Amino acid sequence: MKSNRDLALDLATKADHDLRMAEIGLTHRAPLDTVAFHIQQAAVKMLKALLASRAMEYPRTHDVEALLDLIVPLYPEFESFREPLLGLSSYAVDMRYDTELDPSREEVEAAMQTVRRLCEAVGKWLSSA
Repeated sequence: MKSNRDLALDLATKADHDLRMAEIGLTHRAPLDTVAFHIQQAAVKMLKALLASRAMEYPRTHDVEALLDLIVPLYPEFESFREPLLGLSSYAVDMRYDTELDPSREEVEAAMQTVRRLCEAVGKWLSSA
């Protein structure tokens, strides 16, 4: 069985893979809904990595806010990510089935920057754990 740290690092690696796919997608003009999905998945996996590093079970969810609700009591500084991450949950489910919800390039680029900052912040915690 994997240790909590190994599970957290695996999730962080998978998050990095999602973020890299999103970057490749933006560079090569992939459909923005698909790029946004990978950005959202990177955020979810990084939040779950932080919970796993603390031996906390995390729900099987794409809901970024629900994950932040579990994280903020332990790491109050992550509250600053709540507002910029709130729209990402729709990238996982709703947008996948309704083209009217597709994000603009500007929205996707802003989400990418936010998730990069999130990855950096979580990465610092994981490296010090």
